[in-house]
Amino acid sequence: MFPHHLTIPLSRAIRDTAMNSIPDLIRAVFRAYETKDRSAIEPLLAHDLTFSSPVDDHIDRSTYFQRCWPNSEYLDSFEIERLLVEGNEAIVRYKATTRDGRSFRNVECFTVGDGKIRHIEVYFGSDTAESVNDGEIKSVVAAWADGIRRKDVRSVADQFLPDSVGFYLAPPLVADTPHEENLADWFATFTGSIGHDLRDLTIAGSGDVAWGHALLHLTGTKTDGEQTDVWYRLTLGFRKVAGFWKIAHAHESVPFYMDGSDRAAIDLKP
Repeated sequence: MFPHHLTIPLSRAIRDTAMNSIPDLIRAVFRAYETKDRSAIEPLLAHDLTFSSPVDDHIDRSTYFQRCWPNSEYLDSFEIERLLVEGNEAIVRYKATTRDGRSFRNVECFTVGDGKIRHIEVYFGSDTAESVNDGEIKSVVAAWADGIRRKDVRSVADQFLPDSVGFYLAPPLVADTPHEENLADWFATFTGSIGHDLRDLTIAGSGDVAWGHALLHLTGTKTDGEQTDVWYRLTLGFRKVAGFWKIAHAHESVPFYMDGSDRAAIDLKP
C-alpha cells in the first residue's frame, strides 16, 4: 500500500506540476514509471536534462530514455519514504519493488528549474553496479518478450546487436536470414498475439559480457488453425556496447527422445 501522497491521480499530479510544486513534480515522475507511461514523464523533464549515477556520468535526455526508461518494464512500484526540498533541489529516499517481487532502496537528488526537472543524480543503496546491469539486462529481455507478444518486428530487433547470432528451433543450424525478415515471416504464421512467457530467468556476467537462461512457454494459434503450446530452453548472450546492453546470441532448444525415434520432446512441461 502506497502513502496517499504518492498515489494521487496522474492528471492531478501534472496539474500541480504546472503550479511549480516540486514534490508533486517528483511524485509524477515515479508514477509515470509505475504506469510505464512515457508520455506522462516526457513533459516533466527539461530538454537539457542530465542524469548521473555510479554507472552514468551526466548522460543527456536522449540517452536517459534509451538507458534508464526501459527499466520501467522491470519495476513494479515505488514507496517514497522521505522527500526533502530546499530551494530548487529535492532529495528522495524510496523503496522500489521489481516485477519479480524483489526490493531495493535508492536515494535520488533532483534539480528543478522553470517547473521541469533539469538534473537527476542517483545514489545506490543496497544496489551495486552489478545489480544495475542485472536490472538493465532483464529490461532488455522484457522488451524483447513483449515485442514478440505484440508481433512488433522493430521492437524485437532493437534489442539485438546487428551481428547477433541465432540458434533457433527452426532450421537452419544457424539463422542466415536478416533478423527483421526472419521475424516478419515467423509472425505472419500466427493469427492474433503470441504467448511468450519466461520462467526462472537467471542472469550472470562480468564487465561488458553477460549470459542468461530461462524456460520459455510459447503459445498461439497458427494461420492454419493449429494450436501451438510448447515449452523450450532458452539461453541468451549479451554484450554491452556504447553503454547499452544488447542480445548478441540467442539459443533455443528442446530435448529429443533417446528411444530411437529421434522425436523432439515438445510435450514436456516444467
